Amino acid sequence: MKTRGLIDFYLPRKIAYHLKIVIASILIAMFFNTMWAGKPFNENFWVLFGLLFVQLEIFMLLAFRIFSPGAIKTGKQYKKQIIVKLVKFYLLVLLIATGFLFMTVMLNMLLGNQSFSYVLEQFIRRELVNFLISWLIGISIGSLVFFYQEWNNALKREQKLKEEKLIFQYETLKTQVNPHFLFNSLNTLASLVSKDPALSEKFISGFSSIYRYILENSRVELINLSKEIAFVENFFFLQKIRDDGKIDLKLDLNDIDNYEILPISLQLLVENALKHNAATKDKPLIIKISMESDYVVVENNLQLKMQMEPSSKIGLKNLQERVKLVMNKEVLVESSKSSFIVKIPVKSI
Repeated sequence: MKTRGLIDFYLPRKIAYHLKIVIASILIAMFFNTMWAGKPFNENFWVLFGLLFVQLEIFMLLAFRIFSPGAIKTGKQYKKQIIVKLVKFYLLVLLIATGFLFMTVMLNMLLGNQSFSYVLEQFIRRELVNFLISWLIGISIGSLVFFYQEWNNALKREQKLKEEKLIFQYETLKTQVNPHFLFNSLNTLASLVSKDPALSEKFISGFSSIYRYILENSRVELINLSKEIAFVENFFFLQKIRDDGKIDLKLDLNDIDNYEILPISLQLLVENALKHNAATKDKPLIIKISMESDYVVVENNLQLKMQMEPSSKIGLKNLQERVKLVMNKEVLVESSKSSFIVKIPVKSI
């Protein structure tokens, strides 16, 4: 992997990284010498450069370790994590800078054959400002690295979310014009019109409600759980007219007005259960939707079809990615010989 160097030619990434630290150390040493001695270079230049280079290498290593993309996770404790990481970094930089100061004092004491107290006194008078400046440089670098990492990660998360939304909208659009769904629904409606006009009106109302909900909410990140449940009930109502006695939906939910969920998420799971499982009057397919802490649980008895319908196999995976990006939580999937369970996180209002 190549990266662009500072002097207009390509270098391996690691070499370019260390070269940037060398150049930064030279520039900072020149700045300090100009500020303190009135000229950029003097007899102490290379000593100052060496101290700066070693410290910058250590500070950068600490910054990337402490503020790495996986070190801070979003969520309820996000602000607390940031403060803890920053304080930890500042204290480590202070400790390292103090260690360098102590080693410099000891070296001068040994080379000059002077007492520790005298050398320490001279360094406090002359080098304390340098010490504090070094510490400030360290925390400034760490802060810059941290905010750059967070900004870069935020851009990546936003791009990832956009990609997942596009996939979701494409899959939703396919569902809207799914020929099997339309064909079955229209066939059912055609038979109802002559046999049961009242039920056919309910069917048409439910059918229009489904498409209205999809069109209005396919681009929304979160929606009230009560609306999603009503949408699922409308969808299941249409399915049950055709498969009455073979399928059943059981709801065990409380305070659903106080939660939000990703739109068209529960319907996706109900549709998957209907698509992949056989259902007869002797062995009906039973789908249960209930609450468990901050999750909505969708469970069905497992009785897979011998011949599966064609599937893109992207629905559940896409749902998992969307939940992770929007809510920073995982969709929990549990499967056994007798049941299939999916738990979707919800957000308290």
